[in-house]
Amino acid sequence: MPATLLALQVFLILLPGFSAAYIVQALATRRQQSDLERVIEAIVFSFVIYLCYMLVDGGKLPFHILHDLSGKIEDTVIWEPSQLMWLAAITFVFAMASLAYVRFDGNRLFQWLRLTERTTRNSI
Repeated sequence: MPATLLALQVFLILLPGFSAAYIVQALATRRQQSDLERVIEAIVFSFVIYLCYMLVDGGKLPFHILHDLSGKIEDTVIWEPSQLMWLAAITFVFAMASLAYVRFDGNRLFQWLRLTERTTRNSI
């Protein structure tokens, strides 16, 4: 498998998390994050989104890569539109839930349980 095709696979797997992180960054008011924090957040989002996606769709990726062992045909990416729509829907719902958590101070429950004193608000 060529390196570019492997890079495409990694990109497609991480894309939902980066999309969700972008939506939250665009719509939520919160402190400025470093680039590393943004990347880590997007990777965690991808992990959680794919966990939810596996529950819905049985763990199938929304794309398949056909590899020709004889080398006569180039490797091709085959998309599964119905699975891609499920993944997009789960990504959107997860982004909206994350946005609501940040917007409406989701840490209140953890404060009530005395697990933290932190808040998701920008200022006191």
